[in-house]
Amino acid sequence: MTQRRVDSWWAQWTCVGGTCAPPASTPRNSFERVLDAYTSLTAPFLRGCFVFLTVAAAVFVTSALGAVSGLLVEAGFFIVAGAYCLANFARCREAHCIVTGIGWSGLALAGLAAVLAGRDIRGAEWVAFLAIAVAGHGFEAVWRAAHGSNALRLSES
Repeated sequence: MTQRRVDSWWAQWTCVGGTCAPPASTPRNSFERVLDAYTSLTAPFLRGCFVFLTVAAAVFVTSALGAVSGLLVEAGFFIVAGAYCLANFARCREAHCIVTGIGWSGLALAGLAAVLAGRDIRGAEWVAFLAIAVAGHGFEAVWRAAHGSNALRLSES
């Protein structure tokens, strides 16, 4: 998958295959190549309109499984999504990715902790997943309004 630049939130969510603003630079080392490979592999399932199908499938599977298995699968999904956002943030600097990457990775840890504690928090975690998505994209909207770009950069280099 090649990341493409789009100029609107609507295009970002309706463009199948992923977007990146600004485009990622040419990878300078093997770590950046690994990040690019990971985002290329996972973006078709976690970007654009297909994310809704992916999340619906994940909700269905985790609901159909028992508490322990469901939480483990849910934690796996959250870590894949969180890692995607963190990798995308590292390469493209999309503002929402720092919020969603940290938030969803934290949900994966919370799910694992719930397994250890013997608690079933699947429903609450899906609500939190949605709240983190809204918070991340809200943050990006505010950042874009203030800075003219959805790329989170604290200084120009």
